[in-house]
Amino acid sequence: MSDESLGLLTRAAGSPELGPCVLATLLAGSADRAVQAAVRSAVPSWLDAAVRPMRSVGLHGGMAGTLFGLGLITELHPPVSLLAQRVSGWLGERRFEEFDLISGAAGACLAGYPQPVWFDGEDTGLAHGAAGVLVVSPQPELVDWLLEQSFVDQCRQGWCYGMPGIAWALWTAGARAEAMRYLRILGQTFDPDRNLHGRDADRLGICHGAAGVMLIADAFVHAGVDAARGLRDLTHAYLADRLDLVSTLDETLLMGASGVLAALLTVEGADRRWLRCLGLS
Repeated sequence: MSDESLGLLTRAAGSPELGPCVLATLLAGSADRAVQAAVRSAVPSWLDAAVRPMRSVGLHGGMAGTLFGLGLITELHPPVSLLAQRVSGWLGERRFEEFDLISGAAGACLAGYPQPVWFDGEDTGLAHGAAGVLVVSPQPELVDWLLEQSFVDQCRQGWCYGMPGIAWALWTAGARAEAMRYLRILGQTFDPDRNLHGRDADRLGICHGAAGVMLIADAFVHAGVDAARGLRDLTHAYLADRLDLVSTLDETLLMGASGVLAALLTVEGADRRWLRCLGLS
């Protein structure tokens, strides 16, 4: 994947998006000289763009995401910790009006910026709903509420929405039997041709697609749940067969090429720290 990664880091120069930052830190130890050069160029370029104040405070697309990225880069460049302090101070002057993982208080907690968390809505998913709050704050009443909403259909099953993300949230909250029930259903019924649909970004990416389902299955495997291996291998093969499409995606983490490549590198043994921004570590 070095060619795909090199091309993405080159064209993503100057983007404040978290994806190129994640990918650069995963590739920092590459033996490929061209990739090393791209990483050396990408990191300061990302820093220059990302530390400028944004209107959004969220983990994905806002300043909490910048704080998270700075935390990843600090090991490569320790002086970056001073920038992290500045960003944290900036966030301290803002108010989180949303509760969710993508743009709200739950995401800020995952970025290392403690906030009171709450749930106020009807969405069950990991990205914008109760499951995202649950991975930050394992509240028994929220577990009960999620289980009360349970039903099985043939709609999209992804990281952001549906059984994969909810199963992981239940697992982290200690509702292991219920999480395993959903995981078994997924293992028996998940079909990429039926459950993944829409644009290439929707079918391949972390948010809606195979990369996100693969990372959730891989998280279960790393938690000692061998029953998730089949789902992980199925989605990995799906992505590997479609690597030629990755270069057509944008540079973003949740919907784009940086997320797909980071997911594949991680499943194949790369550093897992960045998964915290997805609620998966």
